[in-house]
Amino acid sequence: MKAVSQVVATLSRVPGVVAAMVVGASDGLIIEASQMIGLAPGATDTRKHTAALAAYLYSKSTRASDAARLGTPAFMRLEAEKGQICVVGASDVVLVTIVTPGANLGRVRLDMMNAARDNG
Repeated sequence: MKAVSQVVATLSRVPGVVAAMVVGASDGLIIEASQMIGLAPGATDTRKHTAALAAYLYSKSTRASDAARLGTPAFMRLEAEKGQICVVGASDVVLVTIVTPGANLGRVRLDMMNAARDNG
């Protein structure tokens, strides 16, 4: 199993990734996180809120997926005007990335899925 710091380092090097985090699936607390790229001095760091809400949304998506008899969600993506939040479950943690609109989502998804598989 790769160390969580190695998972975060690998994901944060993917072009377009603004931040990468490993978050507790049940409590939404950050276990390990990269620095946010492009965070202006004095700007509010929103990683804690993003991590907690991403874990919550993943748990609700899991419930909906189970209710529809689809099984466990493989990859969750929230698309917004200024970027996207990607989430992958890995046992008792979720991997969360914040990405720019122009990011290569295929690469982000592949790297997140590989990290989850290696650590799940």
